[in-house]
Amino acid sequence: MNQQCLVAEFANREKLAIALEALGKDGYSPQDYSVVTASDSANELSGGDGGIADSPPSEKTTGAATLAGGAIGALLAAPTMIGPFLVAGPIAGMAAGAVGGGLLASVKSWGLDDKASASYEKNLQAGSSLVVIEGDNPKLNAAAQTLQTCDPVSVDRYQA
Repeated sequence: MNQQCLVAEFANREKLAIALEALGKDGYSPQDYSVVTASDSANELSGGDGGIADSPPSEKTTGAATLAGGAIGALLAAPTMIGPFLVAGPIAGMAAGAVGGGLLASVKSWGLDDKASASYEKNLQAGSSLVVIEGDNPKLNAAAQTLQTCDPVSVDRYQA
């Protein structure tokens, strides 16, 4: 079997939440993918400043917040903090040794080169999130098709 890795980058938490919901609707469970995000996500998701809005949110805003909160809540339920990042899913154990070096470069089985790793880490620090799926061609083809519908910054494949 030819193992590969799919890395989808999302610019913000709302798009990440939509992507995770889409994966769920396609039959993927949290054990099938990993999510990497900046460690300040918990503060950002909890509201950050603690302020109270001047008016109640609209139905559309409430729906988006519920969607984002549910999907991200599942992500944050059991993450592993590695340096400045939160890692949830099957790769958390593999990435645990990354404290001394780059997070993504430490997971050599993904096939990322140093340039791609550094680029992803820079984007993570700027607020992006990654969804990582390992598998064979049919699995990754289906996942890529689903994730492309969720407005990713990029969806790239690497030879594991």
